[in-house]
Amino acid sequence: MKKIVLFLALIVVLALILLGFETTRTLSLVTEGIRGLEIDAGAGSLTVTGLEGSASIEVRAEVIASGVADRDLEDYIKRHVELELRRSGDRAVLVSHVRDSGFSFFHQEARIDLTVTVPKALALEIVDGSGSLDVAHIGGAVYIHDGSGSITVIDLAGNLEIQDGSGGIDVQDVAGDVTVTDGSGGISLRRVGGTVTVSDGSGGIEVDDVGKDVHLRRTGSGGVDVTNVKGRVIR
Repeated sequence: MKKIVLFLALIVVLALILLGFETTRTLSLVTEGIRGLEIDAGAGSLTVTGLEGSASIEVRAEVIASGVADRDLEDYIKRHVELELRRSGDRAVLVSHVRDSGFSFFHQEARIDLTVTVPKALALEIVDGSGSLDVAHIGGAVYIHDGSGSITVIDLAGNLEIQDGSGGIDVQDVAGDVTVTDGSGGISLRRVGGTVTVSDGSGGIEVDDVGKDVHLRRTGSGGVDVTNVKGRVIR
């Protein structure tokens, strides 16, 4: 009987370890004199939202780790998680990465899911590894370099440039120009006030309601649907 109880207890412990644990960290930085935010993020989702009247950058980081016992989580974070929000001149820099933990008897995986709010006027430069990426209500220019995962961008007052490896791209309501260089995945661009430039490897392309020209430099494989363009469509 004791062996059975010990065996069941071991199964429960192993299940909890494999399911993983999570903890939340918060970061904050006053943005007086700061013109833009640079984000360097690894695995995990990333959501960035601009807020009118805000005077600070606020970050909520959910660190989620599997293969790590609850009692070891804090030590694991200290050893392997890089999470920092700092000022560099007139820029703010947010770094969010999980370093390789090396060999372990249990397979360890970790990610950091980020929710970021910023003053609406800030410009953004985002380098993202993997995971979904959502950006909304930004007044400055936005540059995105993404490895994999879906990208959604809504309501920008400036220009947008996206360089993407794989994953769907959905862009709506951009006042400036939109430039997309994409490896694979569908692309949807709607209600763009400026010029649209697309270079795509594979996946369907939908462009609708553009205030200036549309340049289709490379369309690869997949259907192309371009409608309601006030300027020229150049292929």
